[in-house]
Amino acid sequence: MKNCTILLLVFGFYFSSQAQAPIQFHSVKDLTILGRSFPNQTTYRRFPDSLESLLRGPVWQLSTNSTGIAIYFESNSKQISAKWKTGSNTSFPHVAATLVKGLDLYALDNSQWYYVGMGKPNHPIYQEASIIKGLDGRTRQYLMYLPDYETTDSLLIGIDSNASIQNISNSVFVNKKPIVFYGTSIVQGASAMRSGMAYPAIIERKLQTETINLGFSGNGLLDSMLAVVMSQVDASCYVIDCGPNLSVQQAAERTVPFLKQLKKSRPTTPILLVAQIEYPTARFVVSIDEKIKSINKTFLDAFNQLKKEGYEGIYYLPAKGIIGDDGEATVDGVHLTDLGFYRIAEVISKKLQTILK
Repeated sequence: MKNCTILLLVFGFYFSSQAQAPIQFHSVKDLTILGRSFPNQTTYRRFPDSLESLLRGPVWQLSTNSTGIAIYFESNSKQISAKWKTGSNTSFPHVAATLVKGLDLYALDNSQWYYVGMGKPNHPIYQEASIIKGLDGRTRQYLMYLPDYETTDSLLIGIDSNASIQNISNSVFVNKKPIVFYGTSIVQGASAMRSGMAYPAIIERKLQTETINLGFSGNGLLDSMLAVVMSQVDASCYVIDCGPNLSVQQAAERTVPFLKQLKKSRPTTPILLVAQIEYPTARFVVSIDEKIKSINKTFLDAFNQLKKEGYEGIYYLPAKGIIGDDGEATVDGVHLTDLGFYRIAEVISKKLQTILK
């Protein structure tokens, strides 16, 4: 009987020592928040309230999405959870709920970012999820991407009660100006499975340079006010990827004035004009093929015109092969899958590396 009691005590100690510590939730307000375009912002929205009256209604509404915003922190916890509050009504037939409302966690390992886990949405508004368990307890840097197509009204990160969460002591993003991306739903992230797979987010991790995502679904229309707004961000490069939302006439009327406005405000900051991707359906539908070719000719003509007029630091990226030519890069013939986003990020990041040298 005595031996049994000793064994029970030993096993009890073993299992209690292996048990997960209780979880404790922490505010993120003192952590680094990447992807917000203006200083002193206190929300997880892309623009401050002061811009509402200056922007078209749809652009303002989409700017309230937390697209591209990420919490940058370090922790030694063996588990990471989150509680977050989103809006309630957004859904799309071609977009996963994990992109619309979910969280996406990455960790830095040997100077590269790797996927860790997903905070899956499980309620129309009030979300709570365990993202990862069983970590080894080493202090690591993390990036937690917020929902791509919803507002994020509050966020708490949960860790072991005996662990720490804090601001980064040795940031890989330090002393680098952000790259600003302006464009359509493709820039915003449709239809990746997770917010970290939108191509500006992939480029952020690949180049270890903060990115600001100004993708507005259906509304990448080269609004002159967006050139004014973007120029307030001291960027290392502006990437313009608006082709899919423009008519041929809009491309002809707006491309040159938009680029000139941006250059007037930021004459030394490079601009990369990205041609419209070649939809796989253009192989079969003549009208789609002709429209894409017309818009891209307009972009190329605008680029050549500005070069002739003496503008420097403007670059053009042709569409050929940017998402591959096998027809497998989209979910619906327009919006990209994770494969499409990986391919476009590879091409644009190589071009940016050349520009930023």
